[in-house]
Amino acid sequence: MDRGIGIDSIGVYVPRLYVDLTGQWATVRAPFLTGGDVAKLIGKVVDGVGVRRMAVVDAHEDCATLAAMAAKRAIDAAGIDPRDIDYLAVGTETTVDQSKSIAAYVLGMLERHYGVQLSEVGAPQFQFACIGATYALEAAVSRIRAGDNAKPYSLVVASDISSYPLGSAGEYTQGAGAVALLLSEDPRVVVLERGLGATVTRDERDFFRPNDQRCAVVDGKYSIDVYLDCMEAAFEGYAVRFEGKVGARIDQLSDAIDFFCFHVPFPKMAEYASARVLGRIWHDDPRLRALRVACEAGSLSGDPRARKEFERALLRTPLFRAAFERKVAPSLSIARDVGNLYSGALYLALVSLLEQTRAQDLAGKRVLFGSYGSGASAKVFSGIIAERYRTLLDQLHVHEDLHPESEGGSRLELEVAQYERLHEISDGERGASVRAPRQEFALERFGTSRTPERTDIGYRYYGWVGG
Repeated sequence: MDRGIGIDSIGVYVPRLYVDLTGQWATVRAPFLTGGDVAKLIGKVVDGVGVRRMAVVDAHEDCATLAAMAAKRAIDAAGIDPRDIDYLAVGTETTVDQSKSIAAYVLGMLERHYGVQLSEVGAPQFQFACIGATYALEAAVSRIRAGDNAKPYSLVVASDISSYPLGSAGEYTQGAGAVALLLSEDPRVVVLERGLGATVTRDERDFFRPNDQRCAVVDGKYSIDVYLDCMEAAFEGYAVRFEGKVGARIDQLSDAIDFFCFHVPFPKMAEYASARVLGRIWHDDPRLRALRVACEAGSLSGDPRARKEFERALLRTPLFRAAFERKVAPSLSIARDVGNLYSGALYLALVSLLEQTRAQDLAGKRVLFGSYGSGASAKVFSGIIAERYRTLLDQLHVHEDLHPESEGGSRLELEVAQYERLHEISDGERGASVRAPRQEFALERFGTSRTPERTDIGYRYYGWVGG
């Protein structure tokens, strides 16, 4: 009997440091970004982009430590022996080594922390901008489905640190963190639907990071268009497969899909994606016919302009607002206080959805996942919330942890000078941590030896810091 394969446990780690984008940062940046108008900048960030705070890594943290923390939390939440894992994949675009997989560093940290040997575990790294972790998830699930796993669990970790130049338009869309997904047969959280998935890939220049650059190169408006076009194409492919397997037409998917989780580089982007996908579902809906005709009549440059006019108008309709608030908005809450997790953004949206709907019974509900990576690729797939999901939900308290320490949470607000120092650190000059590591994995030092007996110049050494 096929008991399904999917997510058995979830672990989330967000750095404790953050920048309040409505406070000192807005005052300092307003002269450069909005001609000195602080209120205008705050409105642009909060209303136009949808964020209030962004997570920042400390000097002892990097993509590998974030991944290891999330992995530990997923393992501990599931209550399993880490030796029952035989595949550990990390999806990231913030690699710490041009050769060695981040997953191998994470494996080493877990071995030392738990006092176990995991030498038989496969540990690859997947890279394709923000969709890398989804490719890792696809590979891990396929491996279990094929029967190639020797042990019951696989672990996929999405870990990233998004970074843009100080003072740039992309600065307030930064963020950091990791989400770990423990996968198995008969999962307790989400059963991924077999055969219901579609992929689209295009060779694009919307977002990339040359080898000699620390920050990404982004063509902002073009990147949004590529995101939406790829998401729509992947959704079309999903709809075809859904009709073939389930029997529901594309215009019936609004009822068949209970919740939507999109890739969230910033919350407003998920709103645009919702308009694109729901607009496609409702293409022939008589309630929107007059709106569509008016937008097409007002277009002077053909269909692309009419499409954008229609979607802007759709965003304001009661039909869209009601569907968005019910099916999408719960997945965006955490992103407003964390920022962009790149490969982890989609899976943080799932956590947000689960936490924001605690008062509801989600068992048996269908979630559509829209994953995207610049450059560009999109994957649309779906899953069913498992009957036992509350056994893991009770251990997820991300919203509470995101409160400042003064309000009972775990976070510390940075002054702009502190944030700017951390933003500019390099492996050769990291400096002191703002908050000393405690009960976490930490980057302890870099190798400095070059002798006949030992060469490790630049090698990263990690350890668990108790206390």
